[in-house]
Amino acid sequence: MTPGERAAFNAGIEAARQMALTAAVTLEVRDDARQVRQQAAALHGLPAGLHAVFIASPAGTDPMHRVMATIAADPAGSGTVECPDCKGRLAWARNSSNGHLHAQCEPPGCLKLMQ
Repeated sequence: MTPGERAAFNAGIEAARQMALTAAVTLEVRDDARQVRQQAAALHGLPAGLHAVFIASPAGTDPMHRVMATIAADPAGSGTVECPDCKGRLAWARNSSNGHLHAQCEPPGCLKLMQ
C-alpha cells in the first residue's frame, strides 16, 4: 500500500471504530437497554478488535499483515503467497471491477478470506 492508501485505510478503520462505539453507547442509554444489552456488548467488542488488529498491531510483526502487504504490493491481478497458518499455498485474486481481494489456502479448512 502506498502511504496515502495506508492513511485512508487507517482513517476508515478509525471511522468504523467510532461508529461502533457510538452505536454501543446509544443502545446502552435507551429505556429498553436491558433488552438490548447483548447487542451493546457485542458492539463494544468490535471497536476494540478493530483497534487491536488494524491500528495497534505493528504491520511488520503479524504474519497476516505481512501476507496482506505482500499482496497489496503485487501489481498482478492474482498470485500465490505462503499461508501464514499452514505454510501451504495461499492463492489470491483481486476483482478488477471493485478491488475486492479473495484468497484461499489449498488445504480444506485452512485460511479463506474476502476483503
